[in-house]
Amino acid sequence: MEQAVTHTSQVFFTSKVVDRLAEQTQESQAGIWVALGQIVPTVVHALVGRVSGPDGPEAVWKLSREAYGANVPETILESGQEAWLQRGEALMRGLMGESYNVTSLRIASAANINSSAVHHLFSVAAVAALGVAGEYSQEHKFDVAGLAQWLQQDEGAFRRLLLAGGTRLPVPETGRELTPLPEVALGVGTEMAPTTGSWTAVGGGRTFTPAPPAPSATTQIASQPWVWGVLLLTAVGLGYFFGHDSGEAPQNGTAAGLVTTSMAATAPAKAAATGRYDPVDDKYIYDTGQPLILRLADGTTQKVGASSTENRLYTFLADPRMQVDSVNRTKGWINFDRVYFETAQTTLTDESYQQLRNIASILKTFPNSVVKIGGYSDSTGHALKNFQLSEERAKTAMLVLANEGVDINRLQAKGYGSKYFVTSNNTAEGRALNRRISIRVVKK
Repeated sequence: MEQAVTHTSQVFFTSKVVDRLAEQTQESQAGIWVALGQIVPTVVHALVGRVSGPDGPEAVWKLSREAYGANVPETILESGQEAWLQRGEALMRGLMGESYNVTSLRIASAANINSSAVHHLFSVAAVAALGVAGEYSQEHKFDVAGLAQWLQQDEGAFRRLLLAGGTRLPVPETGRELTPLPEVALGVGTEMAPTTGSWTAVGGGRTFTPAPPAPSATTQIASQPWVWGVLLLTAVGLGYFFGHDSGEAPQNGTAAGLVTTSMAATAPAKAAATGRYDPVDDKYIYDTGQPLILRLADGTTQKVGASSTENRLYTFLADPRMQVDSVNRTKGWINFDRVYFETAQTTLTDESYQQLRNIASILKTFPNSVVKIGGYSDSTGHALKNFQLSEERAKTAMLVLANEGVDINRLQAKGYGSKYFVTSNNTAEGRALNRRISIRVVKK
């Protein structure tokens, strides 16, 4: 199906482009060539995998047309293209999931360049791929189905429109040739498109919920009401026997456990956080629930938990039945479950940026929304200093969102100190829960 092309017959990553990339990243041209030998196939494979997923053809076609309309292939290395580069990085992070950082580090090590340079190359390659696909579609008058068919059947041709040379890459300044890194299975596509589960349309995107595991013997027993009746009677008898013998009610024994489980099966879910306290880092590790995939309206994906900050925020913004409470402003707050700060500082830990990037991507797909970031502290120390610290932390999180492309006019930040605690400050775990950053939708 490969056809002769006009403009796109000129390979994107030419020697001139590589020279410019080497200048921008302060890396050697040889290192850039080696890294591109792995990055380009990865980007192409990820986009082809996206086309194979739900709503994939429409999403890729739309993005490629936007990139072509913005004249991206000719201008991506010029100043003023930061927004497109951010979209490129967000797209690759979404498509590759957890393998993005690991793959970037591996490529950086093999090519002997910094990982930040690899991230830049991934962004440029992703945007260039969209632009080239859009230009190819224009020249061949492809509709959505036509572009999808070409990408799926001619992945090799698509790669050659970005980076020519087969398995050998020329290095102009030395005249020698370099062999690119061998391709490896990165899980792109398989990780983002599980085989068992269900997709649900939510707002302008979709969510994927994996199928529940096969019921175990314990689960099958629990589904039989009469069995619980027998167990409950047995528990009461055992509780009486051991309690009467010792003069104390059972605390953590079998009887108490059975009664609690039986009651939990019919009682409503508690709003309290679930997770565990980490005494080493003095922070609370939240349980974000069953893994699922958010597929946003712009085609990017996020692998998160069912009770994660991302999923709760996305669901609120996407569901028209859920509205902002303009009267009671204490309602609607959603705690960040993976945003932490260095002790007594306003410096975010490295792990926090990924969730803030996820939140920024969600907010950018709901351009009319306005949100407020709230900062909170525990009750130890001086109250005024706690308030100031919480205020600065809220602003720090807000500025990260702005730096990720969210309009600063859509963001607000406020510190509340220890005023609104969620649990007692008498334990280390309680204090860790009270030290938090939250987000509230002010306008949908």
